[in-house]
Amino acid sequence: MARLTVVLAGLLGLACPGVALAQAPAPGQHIVGDRISGQMQIDGKAGMVTETATLTFQNGAGGEVYTIDFIARHPVQGPVAAPGAVDIVVTQHPVQDDAPEMTLRVDGEGVPVVTRLHSRRSVVATVSLAELDRIASAGSVVERTFDAELEFGQGQVRMLRATADRWLGKVR
Repeated sequence: MARLTVVLAGLLGLACPGVALAQAPAPGQHIVGDRISGQMQIDGKAGMVTETATLTFQNGAGGEVYTIDFIARHPVQGPVAAPGAVDIVVTQHPVQDDAPEMTLRVDGEGVPVVTRLHSRRSVVATVSLAELDRIASAGSVVERTFDAELEFGQGQVRMLRATADRWLGKVR
């Protein structure tokens, strides 16, 4: 059985009809993902569901965390309507963002403040349902953004495939 490798190069290139195949990687880190999670928001009035499947990647040294969100919107009682689309959002969560620093001085005196991060570094692309099906059916998937290669772990690929099948209304 041949193993198909899909490379999501620079993610924004996905907005084009084709996905680039097997490009030589530039220097940077290579991280294999090991977690997937999801969330669902239901709008009862509109009869719509927004679902997010999140794949998480972190290098073994406890460094930066990356997430890839696949976001689809569909009717409560059905799959994503054709010709639908899915947003893919890649976010870099730098370690230094865990405790952002901020100081505030008022009339020369320090004022204690509790900080929290307001936004992260993200890119987004929208792909067709056919492209989502191709990505979810691949033997391996590698996404490259922010000078890092994020390889979908086998468990992530299986769960993404099951999620995509549900969104597409497929039975395999």
